[in-house]
Amino acid sequence: MRPWQAILLIFILGFFAVSSGWKVLYWLTYVLLLLFVLSWLWARYSLRKLIFHRNAPGERIQVGEVFEERLMLDNVSILPKLWVQIADGSTLPNHRAGYVASMGGRKRAMWKARTVCRRRGHFQLGPVSAASGDPFGLFRQRVMLTQARDILVLPHVLPITRFVLFTGGLPGRGRSSRRALQTTTNATTIREYIPGDALSRIHWRSSAHNNKLMVKEFDLDPAVDAWVILDLQDAVQAGEGEHSTEEYGVTIAASVAVYLLRQDLSVGMIVNGEHREFLSLDRGDRQIERVLESLAVVSAGPGPDLKEALALDALHFGRNTVAIVITSSSSRDWHDGIRHLQRRGVQVAVIGLNANSFVNSPPDEDTLALLEGAGVPVLRIAKGDPLAQIVESGSDVRYAQRR
Repeated sequence: MRPWQAILLIFILGFFAVSSGWKVLYWLTYVLLLLFVLSWLWARYSLRKLIFHRNAPGERIQVGEVFEERLMLDNVSILPKLWVQIADGSTLPNHRAGYVASMGGRKRAMWKARTVCRRRGHFQLGPVSAASGDPFGLFRQRVMLTQARDILVLPHVLPITRFVLFTGGLPGRGRSSRRALQTTTNATTIREYIPGDALSRIHWRSSAHNNKLMVKEFDLDPAVDAWVILDLQDAVQAGEGEHSTEEYGVTIAASVAVYLLRQDLSVGMIVNGEHREFLSLDRGDRQIERVLESLAVVSAGPGPDLKEALALDALHFGRNTVAIVITSSSSRDWHDGIRHLQRRGVQVAVIGLNANSFVNSPPDEDTLALLEGAGVPVLRIAKGDPLAQIVESGSDVRYAQRR
């Protein structure tokens, strides 16, 4: 029954009580009027002195991980709460933190919410509201308990230990025959101390062993720049959700970039999708965070195609540079851009996603074979392939599993 219906009923009973003078109707009118007032007061104070807490592990989590939080609702009033409904406005997919509780005075309700994160992106936890009302359902009250807070779901990073396209070692890496005058990360040998050598370069253990001062010598650490180019132009994408070229591409880009950064390379990233994302060269844990944060929110869109993107960003690639192109395009029009980078001394590799395999269509002409003929390392990936194993060991893993 709604409040206006209860008021109408009380008015009708009061009218007949006055008209007939029947005491029973008078008493019934008084009782209903009293219940109406008590119900209004009950609903008004039903959500007073409620405190809500949510203990979440952090503001970042990766795809595939379980997001678990503990939620608590405290009734700090001495009055009981007949029923309280907690509604959570979280946008994290499949995250359900709602609850319905009946609470005594000064009691606490506790529950957990567990969600396997399947989709990357920027989401919100909350806002959280509480609703309650009177026992007769005449009045309903709702209050806001907490504001929304942000959570970022980072893309999945494959646990790769090597990159098959550079099985012979990353270009430019390795020991140099030139000795560095400054201290670098490559301490290669020791020699006898010469007056003028810095004391910080003395190798004390060897000095004690040889009974004379010995100093460390360092090799130059060649600067290798690596660029990850992710093609998210929507015209070449296929599939939906987790099983789409977009998500496969993002996962591979994140995994390759993190692997290269952990090899102490300077890594930059370019994404042509709904918005052009350009991440300047940098190295270390800070760059890993930037890469994952950027890839968490990128999406396919009507941006420039790969041919235009390569032409636009070619000026960033110099000699002693690695460029890894990740695309699902079966067109040939961007091949000239790859060959142009090769002529400039850029080491280029291509990871091609078979878009037709994501929509169960017959395969197109293998245009990537033309790049292989030009000496470009190519890695082909189809829907359902074991990504980590293929990135580490090559396409032979896929063929072996299908036999």
